[in-house]
Amino acid sequence: MQFSKQVKVTGLFYLALASAVTGLAAKHFPKASASTITPVFYQTLEHYELFEGDQYVTLKQDAATEPEVKLFFTPYCKPCAVVHTPLKNITKRAGLKFIEVPVNFGAIGKDIQESVYTAESQGISEKFMAELLGDIHHKRNAEPKSREDLAALIERCGGDATKYRAGCEQARSYAENLDTLAKQYSINATPTIVVNGNKQINLHNLRSLAELEFIIMSLSRNTGANS
Repeated sequence: MQFSKQVKVTGLFYLALASAVTGLAAKHFPKASASTITPVFYQTLEHYELFEGDQYVTLKQDAATEPEVKLFFTPYCKPCAVVHTPLKNITKRAGLKFIEVPVNFGAIGKDIQESVYTAESQGISEKFMAELLGDIHHKRNAEPKSREDLAALIERCGGDATKYRAGCEQARSYAENLDTLAKQYSINATPTIVVNGNKQINLHNLRSLAELEFIIMSLSRNTGANS
């Protein structure tokens, strides 16, 4: 598969600008509940209205039975890197299940999927993803170019890469399931954000991370038969 398409530069600009605000808010309001609305964030959204076809579209998929957010991404995609951590913070504050779906884009897409499984199975996924995104987007010539580079990164994060180097059936099965999910959702561009299984956010219309959080919180209220 080829490298992913990316959202428009306009959307990326606003997201990058807002990410600093989100990080600051997360630092000062770490215990904010799902119902808490920070005035700094939401003053401009006081009269905000949500319209299907504008901020989101409804997919021909089953609605999730529990509130969740899926992020289809590849770590090499700059917009994916911009939204990844803020999105984790948003879902954590709202008490939503956050499902990361690395897609098989690029020369080592499959290797990345299996490395993510390896990190998750050893409880180092958060550190691994932070290091991976940092190597790709914030360090010069440090991005992984091979499976061995990813194995070395697993070890750098305190994990054991022995089975990963040899090839692990569980990791292969995990990657196959991710491919099936990406195919089910017809993913051909990243990042793609889906709320509650069938509400895809139109990122090209997004103006800020505050707006993204508002949309996610609004859409996540409807699950199952209510969607």
